[in-house]
Amino acid sequence: MEFVLAGVLITAAIAALFIAWWLRQRQRPAPCLPHQYELSPVAGTFALRALEPVPPIVRASPVLEAQSPAWRAAMETVGHRLCRAGVRQVVFVHGTFVGHDPILMLSALEGPLSALGPGLLPTLRRLCKSSSDRVLGDLGNYTAEYAALFEGALGGGIQATRFLWSSANHHIARLRAAADLLRLLAGAGLGRARALLLGHSHGGQVLALLTQLVYPAKTAPALWATLSEIGEPHEELKGLARTVARARLDIATFGMPPRYGFATGPRCRAMHVVNHRGDEPLAGSLGGVLYTEGGDYVQQWGIAGSDLPPTTAKERELAARLDALLGAGCDVKAWLQHVRHRARVSQHGFSYLVDYGDRGVGGMPNCLGTCFGHGVYTSYDAMLFNARLLAAHFYR
Repeated sequence: MEFVLAGVLITAAIAALFIAWWLRQRQRPAPCLPHQYELSPVAGTFALRALEPVPPIVRASPVLEAQSPAWRAAMETVGHRLCRAGVRQVVFVHGTFVGHDPILMLSALEGPLSALGPGLLPTLRRLCKSSSDRVLGDLGNYTAEYAALFEGALGGGIQATRFLWSSANHHIARLRAAADLLRLLAGAGLGRARALLLGHSHGGQVLALLTQLVYPAKTAPALWATLSEIGEPHEELKGLARTVARARLDIATFGMPPRYGFATGPRCRAMHVVNHRGDEPLAGSLGGVLYTEGGDYVQQWGIAGSDLPPTTAKERELAARLDALLGAGCDVKAWLQHVRHRARVSQHGFSYLVDYGDRGVGGMPNCLGTCFGHGVYTSYDAMLFNARLLAAHFYR
């Protein structure tokens, strides 16, 4: 519970900073941003969509047996398309502050905790994650029940897995997560089959780093060197990366702030989905935040510069070094500039700007109930729509 509260307080603090900046800066011209953050959309790189009517899901009992025949048939149709395309595994990657060690307190105590028993640290991480699952449910969070229902509804032949990581908000935590995800995929025995990877929020940045390691990008040498410096067996991981490179990876992000680059190619495709309202591919104005009039505000606020500093001096130094490759990490001035740019569309892969229909009505603010429009993607209610969108985009 304390981690969820910390996340809410951090979000509130960021929002307060942005309000103060906006009131002071609204009369000034927009600053000139570095090239990699000039995310003006190119024609043909995004599409506007609205949430389509689908058979409703029974939220009170998110198990396959409780769902209507119409809902089950629709999901099974999606499953047939995925199977025909060779998909053998679906992996759900959660975002920031909902993982098993969001402020890295357990990692900082890893030595003493391990000395007390080899099973203590994993147990504490499970308790931390189960606490956020109980509080948040499916609000901006992939639950175990969500993954189980998704797998069962596809009709067999495809395994659905939750990938859990610390969820700390900086470069190093995401790079560690990418290494762990590499281990998971290499151990799945995919061969040359397909895996569908779904990342919510900064879980999408973890997937971006994964592609930079698996399909060697210009950033790869520095990323491998950083992994070595934080104690990861980078030579072993390189072997795992070669194994994963033989598979085909289809990546979809939901509410991912447009930050890290993707190393896509013949064996790796990426698409992005953003909760959005409006005809222009720009994030909403602050004036509509209480009613989420512009859609997903956290997707806008999580842009470069919004990270928290790592807990150790060494990791802070390494994170600062990665800024040159991945964009500003913890930098309030850069954050203010990038937020003002109101970027919505990623430069890597196709983007769908979808109105998820969660705008506040009747004069009642809904920003907290929807996590500022950022929590809608992982909802049970959106599962069928998202599945259909993925099938239509990747597996026609």
